[in-house]
Amino acid sequence: MIKAISMHKRQPGMAMEEFRKHYEEVHVPLGLKYFPSLKGYRRNYVIVPPGAEELDFDVITEYWYESVEEYRAAMKFWTTNSEAATEIHDDEVSFRDESKTIAFLVEEVVSK
Repeated sequence: MIKAISMHKRQPGMAMEEFRKHYEEVHVPLGLKYFPSLKGYRRNYVIVPPGAEELDFDVITEYWYESVEEYRAAMKFWTTNSEAATEIHDDEVSFRDESKTIAFLVEEVVSK
């Protein structure tokens, strides 16, 4: 299993509740609409304990693929300059601070 992991920060001034609501109710449906081959799509929202400092990200997102080839095929979407790619990008910049995004691939290893 290959996972694309990304860490995202909400736009400055946006409440965490608003960020989460937008991600779950607007952005996730867009992702599922345009990337039906995803094997998994998880959002892990950061819980900041009282008195602790906020981190540089609010959510760790996981996109699961069967192989690197499936991931590469999905990423070709971004080079199409299609209305769909523009729609997703425009939504991303409406609620996420893209200057804070960190993204990378990992290979999952599960202990038995």
